Amino acid sequence: MRHFRIFRPSFGLMLRMLAGVAVCAVSSSCTDDTFDKHGQQGASGMLAFDVAAPGSWANGSAATRAADKDISIRKLTQSGGGKPLYLVTEIAEAAVDTAASNAITRGTTTTGETFKDHSFGLSAICYTGKWPEEGKDNPWTTNFAHNMEVGYTESGSKWQSKAPLHWVGSGNIKFFAYSPYSATIPASSEENAIDAGDATPSIIHSATDATGIPTLTYTVPQDVTKQIDLMYATANCGGSGIGDIQNGAVQLNFKHALTAVTIKTGENMLAGKVTKIEISGVYGSGIYPIGAKEWKTTDKAERTFSIDKETTLGAEKDDIMTGSDAVLNEDKDGYTFMMIPQTLPEKAKLTVVFTDEFSKTEWTLTADLKEQQWPMGSMVTYSINSTGIVVEPVVSLTIKRDGLWPDGGYNRLEDSQKLGITSLYGNEMSDGEKSAYLPVSGYLRDVEISACVQMTQAGKKTETLALPYTIQYSTDKEKWFSKLDNKDIWIPASPESFRSETGTAVKGAIRLPAQSVFEKSREKLLEAVPKGSEIAYYDLVANNPVKQESANCYLIHAPGYYKLPTVYGNTYNNIDYSKTYTYLGTFPDKNIEEYVLKNFVGHDNIQISNIQIPNVNDAIIVWQDSPDLVTDVRLGNDGWVYFRIPEETINQGNAVIAVRNSAKEILWSWHIWVTHQSWARDDVQQSAAKDERDEHFQFAPCNLGYCCPHEGNDKRQVYMRFLVTMPGGSKQILKKFGTMPQGTPQPDKDGIFTFTQPVIIKSIAGDNTYYQWGRKDPMLPGVYNAKIRSQAPSTYSEELDMENKMFYSTKEYRFTSSETGRSIGESILYPYHFFMHKRPTTDTDNNGTDDFWRRHWHDGSDAMYTMKSIMNYWNSQLDCDGIAGETNFPNNMNVTKTIYDPSPAGYKMPPPSAFSQFFKEINSEYTMSNDLLYSLKTTYSEENQIIGWSIKDSDDKEFFFPSTGLRDMGIREREVSVGTWPAHSKVTFVISAGFNSNKSNSGNRAAPMLLLVIDERNDYVTSQKQVGATHVTQNSYGITVRPILDNCMTTSGDSKPLTNRLKYDN
Repeated sequence: MRHFRIFRPSFGLMLRMLAGVAVCAVSSSCTDDTFDKHGQQGASGMLAFDVAAPGSWANGSAATRAADKDISIRKLTQSGGGKPLYLVTEIAEAAVDTAASNAITRGTTTTGETFKDHSFGLSAICYTGKWPEEGKDNPWTTNFAHNMEVGYTESGSKWQSKAPLHWVGSGNIKFFAYSPYSATIPASSEENAIDAGDATPSIIHSATDATGIPTLTYTVPQDVTKQIDLMYATANCGGSGIGDIQNGAVQLNFKHALTAVTIKTGENMLAGKVTKIEISGVYGSGIYPIGAKEWKTTDKAERTFSIDKETTLGAEKDDIMTGSDAVLNEDKDGYTFMMIPQTLPEKAKLTVVFTDEFSKTEWTLTADLKEQQWPMGSMVTYSINSTGIVVEPVVSLTIKRDGLWPDGGYNRLEDSQKLGITSLYGNEMSDGEKSAYLPVSGYLRDVEISACVQMTQAGKKTETLALPYTIQYSTDKEKWFSKLDNKDIWIPASPESFRSETGTAVKGAIRLPAQSVFEKSREKLLEAVPKGSEIAYYDLVANNPVKQESANCYLIHAPGYYKLPTVYGNTYNNIDYSKTYTYLGTFPDKNIEEYVLKNFVGHDNIQISNIQIPNVNDAIIVWQDSPDLVTDVRLGNDGWVYFRIPEETINQGNAVIAVRNSAKEILWSWHIWVTHQSWARDDVQQSAAKDERDEHFQFAPCNLGYCCPHEGNDKRQVYMRFLVTMPGGSKQILKKFGTMPQGTPQPDKDGIFTFTQPVIIKSIAGDNTYYQWGRKDPMLPGVYNAKIRSQAPSTYSEELDMENKMFYSTKEYRFTSSETGRSIGESILYPYHFFMHKRPTTDTDNNGTDDFWRRHWHDGSDAMYTMKSIMNYWNSQLDCDGIAGETNFPNNMNVTKTIYDPSPAGYKMPPPSAFSQFFKEINSEYTMSNDLLYSLKTTYSEENQIIGWSIKDSDDKEFFFPSTGLRDMGIREREVSVGTWPAHSKVTFVISAGFNSNKSNSGNRAAPMLLLVIDERNDYVTSQKQVGATHVTQNSYGITVRPILDNCMTTSGDSKPLTNRLKYDN
């Protein structure tokens, strides 16, 4: 729903004192003795309302489901005799859960787009104990608020009461609202209510001293154009903040209180003019207890309502008949009858005066309506038909959404690189936008369709028959197709249920056209043989060709069904698992002891003592960067996580899945990387550089989480419709549908459903996940192209030159930013948060504290392990300070893989010296000149854009590093609340497990990391300082990972002894 608020104040457990006009004194049952002691009073404690109204009445021709509609047929009395005519009555419930929007207009039905223009009335009762049951004495008066006016302000985009309301301190509050507002109140409950006729006003609220549920006395105006669409809402709130509360606001869901009556033409109606429509012999006044199920009529059944308006019914081409479904009392002209709900009395009649175009004869058509029902909140449609049989095709469509929306349910900005923005994303997607959302895959995987034909004949029971149908699609509304790649659009869950025999919903999927780039990107993956099945899931540990061990990252190369163990990192199937989360050394350098984490911790900052993650309750998707990449995530009875990679949606991409406890806290998470890139042992690239064991480093063939470059697609519309086969074999496009459930777009008058597929941003260098040094979880990739680079603001022309790759998540787990200074436990709890801090005006502000937090994400000073900086996240036995510009020990120290290592099984983070043989000579820091390199070759796109580099090592072996940028630290012009962004598209940092305390520098800058840097920004090209090995930088950047093979072996297969120090060989 779209929602509107009076205020956005803090919400306490209890309610404060009431202030305002039109409000009685609060009774002693509601005091303020509990509010302050809970410390939640806040600045105002003002009452807030979340208001929602129906999106529309059902259109009267077809309900959402066949069961939602009641059809009956009666024979009409016709002046002058002639061929029999029939009155077909259709009753459909009004839509009740579509969003509110604009205005109440006299004489027209209220829809979700017509609510805000007029105010509503609000009364409320503060009471203690239980609310009296129906039929029991109710002594309560409207002691909290009485008929207070509440209106919508466009300037503030909120609902504003005429006088402020405040929460009180105890008891319960029941709210009663109605719309449109009427100021008329009798002086006391003894005063007689106005009855019948054209009395003004037509709505009278019960008196202030009236007890029980407040009532509305309503008289239907004689003039149809002045009849209103009366609506009501109720809410019951407990003093502890429970009940009808949403986000701290009272939830008011308005519903229709009257019955809407329309008249239309049916089948085979002569062309001509309708000159009068009259409903007579009905009740026109009543009393409605707000929220009740029915009205009490108060007048005699003698009211007559008529429309003396000429309506021309034109003939169809080459015919004397008019088309069916022409509405005779158009709602847009204010001619919908808004009537008191009732069982129609003995003399109730419908009269239509009609002159046919050809004989010019005036006919008076009269229908007996006695004993028919006008249900509250329903639309009753009468149609005049020349046959006593109505054949009605009924199709219902329900698209079930999993809640994973593009960018977490927020719209994209046209240019997120601007400095003045307050958020990287635009407004939250509306319910309508969510219902119209079509993934770039074109695949709607959870759909239910029911289809049937209802045949109704006067005096007989309605029969339900099967309705064969075909779904068609179009991208331009001109050319329509029933097949996609020679396959049906509708894919039933089981072949035998392809057609619904009785209108029962059938489950399945709809496959509409994908964006072209999506199809191109997955071609190689579709060549792979699927793995596993619904009854035999593929074990990602046992079937790993590199190493049969658990990890924080799992590579997927084919569609299928997969499972993984719920253990910490690389502990499962690891003989030396204790070394993955325990330091076993004796601190050769006591000065470095403060940086060594002795016992690794979990989400609660308590040390880990077992490989199994405790208290696992469920498994979820956190985020993914390709739609429906990973689906059906669940926790098995055996404690493993099970999930599916559907063939219909497989693509290159990354996902994060997690397990949670019963409190919905994330306990651990895993990176699922779907790629056609093979990381088998035969695919590694051997470097000339060696570790302390004199063994060559074996690099993975590409960056972790890498996805290939691709073109772009604009956002577009895709259209869908139903072609049905009627009894007798005729085919027709179904045009009449009821109100669609949330998640399904509403079709237009031609029966066309419109879907919107998001943009795919062109990525000229490809993209890969980023990692904050020491964290195990991937951060969202960034993308860029020539246009994005050109949009960078001048002051950040080579920094703000990328955009976030589109991701898919719930609102709760949308990828975003939060403050630095976080513990290890918090980094595990929030794998969807990139930790960052706004850059201070100068780096010395606040004694350099702000500069420190900008550069370092971690602070566990207040955690149980009480450490501010840590050196051995990714090498559990690391206890020596790394040296910038050094290739030997400790920079070549063998890495003992830890439970925080982001690499897949069989791989681990490299030490700093792994990159050393790209250089003829190693200097410290960022001072490498091109003439000190063996070879550096820049790669350009077709648009002459820098997209990567090929570097050769001393053995003349070439390694390619795409220019995929990094995830930025904070800048001065943006608050952390703006979000997190990728940057520096002409830079690639490749991270290592190395650590440099940098104690010789400022203490506030302690604990940076060591890495390889390639920098093609203009200043560095000019100064010939484009590349640096064992370079020092700060750990709050999000940086690229290129792992090395774990337990590297020589070409002979034999492991060599260490040439330097190694305490524990893994």
